[in-house]
Amino acid sequence: MNKLVSLSKFSGSGKKLPMLSDASVVVDERGIPLGFFFGRDSLISLLSKIDEQFENKVGNQRLAYDNYAGRIIDLIEEKLPVRPEFVDDLKRSIADAKKQGWVSMNELRSTLNV
Repeated sequence: MNKLVSLSKFSGSGKKLPMLSDASVVVDERGIPLGFFFGRDSLISLLSKIDEQFENKVGNQRLAYDNYAGRIIDLIEEKLPVRPEFVDDLKRSIADAKKQGWVSMNELRSTLNV
């Protein structure tokens, strides 16, 4: 019978893995890993770490930007709902910018004919 074991317990390193706290390993009755189970946040954290390391180690900036981990993160984030706190903060920021007389990007574009 297969069972689900936390990744930190399975790794046996004794270290806490905060970015992978809700990740688990599916093991068979002999303890052999069959697959992994990630919560959304732990998967994004793992992919972000892979993406970051790849960008740090690759010499080609174009290749560093266009990698699979980064693309998967973008696809996941496209589907996530916008947080209500972010919407409220954005509304306040726009109101503050209007009060302070900031110029919008659209106004800049039209003024500069861009």
